[in-house]
Amino acid sequence: MKRNLAAFGWLAITAAVLPILSSCSQSPSEALAVPPAEEAAEAVNPNKERESWDIILLQGKRMGYDHTTARLATESGRQVLRTEAVARLSIRRGSDTVQQQIRSLSVETSEGKLLRFESEIGMGPATIRTTGQVKGDRLEIETSGAAAAPAKTSIPWSADDAGPSAMEQSLLRKPMQPGEHRTLKLLMAEFQQVANVEMTAKGFEPCKLLTGSHELLRIETVAHLANDQKLEQTMWADRTGDVLKTFMPAMGRLETYRASKAEALEKADAAELDLLPSMIIKVEQPLTGGHRTKEVRYQIHLDGSDPASVFISGPTQAIKSIDANTAEVTVYAIRPGQPGGNPNAPADPPTEDELRPNVFVQSDDPLIVADAKKGAGDEKDPWRVAVALERFVNHEVTKKDFSQAFATAAEVAKSREGDCTEHAVFLAALCRARGIPARTAIGLVYMEGGQAFGYHMWTEVYIDKRWVPIDGTLSLGGIGAAHLKIAQSNLKDATAYSSFLPVMQVMGRLSIKVIEAK
Repeated sequence: MKRNLAAFGWLAITAAVLPILSSCSQSPSEALAVPPAEEAAEAVNPNKERESWDIILLQGKRMGYDHTTARLATESGRQVLRTEAVARLSIRRGSDTVQQQIRSLSVETSEGKLLRFESEIGMGPATIRTTGQVKGDRLEIETSGAAAAPAKTSIPWSADDAGPSAMEQSLLRKPMQPGEHRTLKLLMAEFQQVANVEMTAKGFEPCKLLTGSHELLRIETVAHLANDQKLEQTMWADRTGDVLKTFMPAMGRLETYRASKAEALEKADAAELDLLPSMIIKVEQPLTGGHRTKEVRYQIHLDGSDPASVFISGPTQAIKSIDANTAEVTVYAIRPGQPGGNPNAPADPPTEDELRPNVFVQSDDPLIVADAKKGAGDEKDPWRVAVALERFVNHEVTKKDFSQAFATAAEVAKSREGDCTEHAVFLAALCRARGIPARTAIGLVYMEGGQAFGYHMWTEVYIDKRWVPIDGTLSLGGIGAAHLKIAQSNLKDATAYSSFLPVMQVMGRLSIKVIEAK
C-alpha cells in the first residue's frame, strides 16, 4: 500500500502568508504604470476606490493570482472602505493537482479603524470561514466549518490596533523615504492575533517587474507574532507608496508581482511546479530500520538560524545547541508504561482543547463517534484503544493521495481519502471521541528506501502523564525514532494555521546528518 509520508499540507502555509502579500494599486488599470523617478512622493487618499491584480509565484513558477479591490460603501449611516482580496491557487504534489480559493474582506472607517473582517479558506472539499467584529476593547471572532458548531473566541483590541491592510494604507497615506522606520500593530486574521510589524525603508534600487526594470523603494518588514514566531518580507514600492512586488524566503521563494488583469488570469504553471522535491531532505548516511529504532542522534544545520529554537523539546526529543546554526537532536521511541525518553522533558499537561471537538477535529460528529466505537470495540485500556484506532485509520483511509489540501476529520470520515494530514486529523478525532486527549505533531519523517526526510504530520495521545506519538499513515503501533518534531497543535481555530509557521520558516534551509542509531 502506498504510504504518503512527504505529504505536508501546503495550502495551510500558503493561506497563512497571503494576507501580508496582497497590496492595492492606486486605481483600476489594465496596464501597470510606474511613476517616473523624478516625481515627488505625495500622500494618496487611502479611501479612494482602487483595484489591483498580482501574480503569485512559488520557487519561480506561477501558482496563481490575487485580485484586490477597495470600494466605498455606506453601512449604518457612515461611509466605510471595503477591501476584498480573492486568491486562486493551483499547485502540483506528485501526480495530483490541487486548486484552491482564498477570500478575505476587511471593513474599515474612513480613519482606517477596523470594524469587521471575514476570511474564507478552502481546506479540502469544504471551506473554513472566520468572521470578526470589533466591540469596544475586544475583537469577537467566530470560526465555522463543515459538520461542526461555530467556535467563538475573542482577543483584546486597542485603539492602536489596525486592520489587515494597515501596511498598504500607511504607505499610501505617506510614502516612506530611504532610512525611515515605522512600526504598526495589525490584525493577521488567519492567526487570530495582532502582530507587531516593523517596516524599514532601505533605498531606491533597480527592481525587475513584468514591464521591465524600475527604480523602486526596498522596504524590509518583520511581523512579530506570539510564541516568538515571526514572518519576514521584502516589499518594493513606487514613489506614491504603491507596493508592486513582494518577496518572502518561505517555502523556497514566495513572490508576488503587480500585473494587468490579462496577465494575472493566464494559466498557472501547476504542471511544472511540483512541491514535493522541495519538501525532501536527503541524508548521506541511511537510517537503517528507521521506524524500528529506539534512539537516534541527529545533527541538524539550519541556514541563518539556530535549529535549537525551532525543534521542540519533549518526551520524545532532546535538543542541544552546538553553534548558531547547528544543533544535536536526540529522538527517543517511547511507549506507555515503559522507561525511556527525554528525562528533562518539560511538563506539558493536556488542556480541555485536546479533548474538545473543534472545526477541524469534530470528535462529536456522529460518523466519527461510530467509527471510534467500531475501530476499538469494547477495549478500555487507553493505549490499546489508541493503537487500534491507529490501525483503523490506516485501513479505512483507502485512497492515499495528495488531492486534499487539508481536510477536516469529519470530511475524512466521509471520503476515506487523503495524505498524512488527513490521517493525523482523523486519528486525533477518533481518540478524542474515546476520551483520550489528542493533538497533531508536525515535522519530518524518515522515508525508508528514499534515504531522505520528508515533511509530515502525525498524532500524539496523552497517556500515563506524557504525550506519546502514533502515526495513522504508518500504523506500526506507535513510532520509532525516525520522526523529528518541529511543532504541535490541537487545531483549535487559528492554531491550525499558526502551527505551520515554524515549518514554513525552515523549508529549503535544513540539512540533516545521522550521528548514531540504536
